Amino acid sequence: MAEEELVLKVQPDAVKKGSYCFVRGNPCKLDVCEVLPKATANGNKRLHIKGPNIFTGKVYEDTLNLTAGFHGIDVPVTTKRAYSLMDLDRETGFLSLLTETGDCKEDVGLTRGPLADQPGGEAFDDIGMEICGRFDDGDALRVVVLSVMGKELVVGVETDNDVV
Repeated sequence: MAEEELVLKVQPDAVKKGSYCFVRGNPCKLDVCEVLPKATANGNKRLHIKGPNIFTGKVYEDTLNLTAGFHGIDVPVTTKRAYSLMDLDRETGFLSLLTETGDCKEDVGLTRGPLADQPGGEAFDDIGMEICGRFDDGDALRVVVLSVMGKELVVGVETDNDVV
């Protein structure tokens, strides 16, 4: 997949809070997206953006000058899909998912995050822990998978109402 297929250029009005955008070269989900007032009557139009990196969680912030030589804002191409959860490997974090066509998808894993009560230890992030707990309780689950820049992340979980 070519790099051009993973990134689009959009105009500032297409970027909103909660959308995905590159901030200082990092793919982020925006928490802050606001047009700043002009410093003078003839001042430049500016956009302040801030959000956590999709993959690492580190927060990035930038202010873009939208007038002189502005050519658009880079945004990653994203897709979201929901899959039925068939099985879960707690050691590796990989999931066995059922696609809409009935195929098995086994290349998506839960995201790891730092354990609060054990310094230096790692466990799954909040969504991963919720999936593990609900799966152990016997709930039928659908996981929401976000595809960004050729990588897939589990970003949500919901009850699978289609299971009989």
